[in-house]
Amino acid sequence: MTGRIDIHHHALSADVIELMRERGLPMPSQQWRLNDTLELMDANEIETSVISNVIPCDVLGEATQVHRLARQVNEAAAEVVTTRPNRFGFFAILPLPHVDLALAEAAYALDELGADGVVLLAHGGDHYLGDPLFDPLFAELNRRQAVVLVHPLDLPQGSAPGVPSVYADYLLDTTRAAINLITSGTLARYPHVSIILSHAGGFLPYAATRIEVAAGALANVDQATVWDGIRRCYYDVALSVPSALPSLLAAVDSSRILYGTDWSGVPASVVERATRALDEAAGLDDPTRRAINRGNALGLLPSLASRLSTTPTPTPLR
Repeated sequence: MTGRIDIHHHALSADVIELMRERGLPMPSQQWRLNDTLELMDANEIETSVISNVIPCDVLGEATQVHRLARQVNEAAAEVVTTRPNRFGFFAILPLPHVDLALAEAAYALDELGADGVVLLAHGGDHYLGDPLFDPLFAELNRRQAVVLVHPLDLPQGSAPGVPSVYADYLLDTTRAAINLITSGTLARYPHVSIILSHAGGFLPYAATRIEVAAGALANVDQATVWDGIRRCYYDVALSVPSALPSLLAAVDSSRILYGTDWSGVPASVVERATRALDEAAGLDDPTRRAINRGNALGLLPSLASRLSTTPTPTPLR
């Protein structure tokens, strides 16, 4: 098979949603169901989806409760992968801002559950990624040469009245984290951590010129450092095609771009429309399109590539 690899896929099942409800967390708009998901994957020629179950760890308060929920969520994702290793992978959620617990969960998820990487929220409490608080975690992820998906949620200050967070705050959350990772020197100190920025990097590619100028004036960070950081990251295109693609292609090499859908956070019609827009995007030749759809992800995730090369794929895909 040469199907797409969906790097941005949420699988909040009924059991996980019930756990979130019990703890008073915001509920997702749609429950993930395996059969519906396989139908959507087949319809869009998606061979494999990498699950990232994002939960707002920093609003739960008590650290033990946060870690327990993260563990349950990760084990649920690992179970899906175990049953269909050729159709799914997963990134394990780490319970920031609790660095000690995040280190413990990273070890368990990567060593015992076989996670393909980890997912970090853009901020934990008031601390954005790149804060010195998170240095011990990044040091360990660097040692492991781990892949990290950075995913946004509500801004620490909350949303503006009448403007739900999903319109722009999520994009700003990712952008803030990316800027802080670059200007704090975190990316330079931990060169073996591979960062994926959700949703085409938020506003980062569009605002790259502005950021390089401001970083020199406000953070004493030179232009080369800013651009090295921007071009080092990977970017998924979930909820971003076609509008964000020109800025993204102008800022980074196409080898850093990854197919993503944001299913099941969005309806099937949104996935289908975005996938079709990527297939029809002007300026992408066939080799580049194949790399974005599949090749770049397999190069980034060797454990997933190994599973796909050794696990027979039935016909049809499911």
